[in-house]
Amino acid sequence: MESSTHQDRSLFVDAHVHIKNSDGIASILSAGIAAVRDAGLSDRSWSAGGGRVQRPGFPVVISAERALYKKNGYGSWLGTAVDQQDEIKSEILKLKKAGAGIIKVIASGLVSLSEPGRITPGGFNREELFFIVREAGKHGLFVMAHANGEAAIVAAAEAGVRSVEHGFSMTGHALDVMAKQGTFWTPTVGALARAADVKTLSGEMKDSLSAQIQIHLTMISRARSMGVSLAIGTDCMLPDPAYRNIYDQELSYFEQAGIDQEDVLMIACKGGARLLGI
Repeated sequence: MESSTHQDRSLFVDAHVHIKNSDGIASILSAGIAAVRDAGLSDRSWSAGGGRVQRPGFPVVISAERALYKKNGYGSWLGTAVDQQDEIKSEILKLKKAGAGIIKVIASGLVSLSEPGRITPGGFNREELFFIVREAGKHGLFVMAHANGEAAIVAAAEAGVRSVEHGFSMTGHALDVMAKQGTFWTPTVGALARAADVKTLSGEMKDSLSAQIQIHLTMISRARSMGVSLAIGTDCMLPDPAYRNIYDQELSYFEQAGIDQEDVLMIACKGGARLLGI
């Protein structure tokens, strides 16, 4: 998206990053991004310490601090394993006290890099997601859900999460549920595209991921036409010297999905701001 480099970035939002340390803030500043949502890490030397960092000359940062993932499931690098309801309640309270401005949950596994079209195991079930959303709500917190595949996306949306993150293997039915529920979608196209660039992947897997990316772009276009609220998210690990280019590439994917440039900029600015509540 060439023209974005000429835009005033004072309103640009990245709704999905992972901030590893304080140098991540420098990456955000260098990219000229106004606000980010930090989706959490288990190993980090930085904390929002109040849920929303907002100081003169600094970006707005709304942080999950650490993600919640199902014990023995996917997500160990993102946060804390929980299982029983008392563990979930305790961890949400800890996150609130630590300054989390949102709760991040793992509702599914990943796109498999060995079996084309498969989503790996992992994530909370439907009942657990409903419980997490209710418990977070008691503390005035929304929930953002890592969710891939129709079942996980639908369960997360019906549970009342604020946003579905990634949403790979999205379906028309899942979009319909999200539209009815008012669920935001942060498609993070670049995360899948970067996975497809890994040199060790087989040619078959690269072709599969390329096909999935095209389907993902089609579903983004469909989401837009159905009125599903969209936001830009890079899924970038910060600090990263290439962050500005990665953000611009994410904007270009939305144009490749058939959304005109003016609307892409609206999604990047107003869409992200609405999602973050700023």
